[in-house]
Amino acid sequence: MNKYKTIYFIYDADGGLWNEIKYWYKKNILKDGNPCELCDISHSKYFVRIEWLNFIKELKKNYDVKVLHRDEVPQKVKDMKCSYPSVIGETFDNKLQKLLDKISFIDFEKPTNVAELKEQIKQQAI
Repeated sequence: MNKYKTIYFIYDADGGLWNEIKYWYKKNILKDGNPCELCDISHSKYFVRIEWLNFIKELKKNYDVKVLHRDEVPQKVKDMKCSYPSVIGETFDNKLQKLLDKISFIDFEKPTNVAELKEQIKQQAI
């Protein structure tokens, strides 16, 4: 049985077309700013990765999946005061648990691609 009813993937970037253009420009042209490790996993330089879309589609068979930007996060998740990017699981009794946070994405066991992220989520969510 699954531990979680909802899994939140939260980017360390703001949503909306203009914010995405600014983020891309700073990262790829200016080589400036803080890159979002989850963005690097889910997107190539120009497009979303097919592996990411397939991973999210697969997760949606068993979970309610929310892929959000930091300015789209619900208050209950904000109240956790997590660093972004993060992955949060919400249990069936509405408790939130951090699966991955900024430190997890940059430490020695960091996921660097969709397959590694998928394995880490699978280990914690089932």
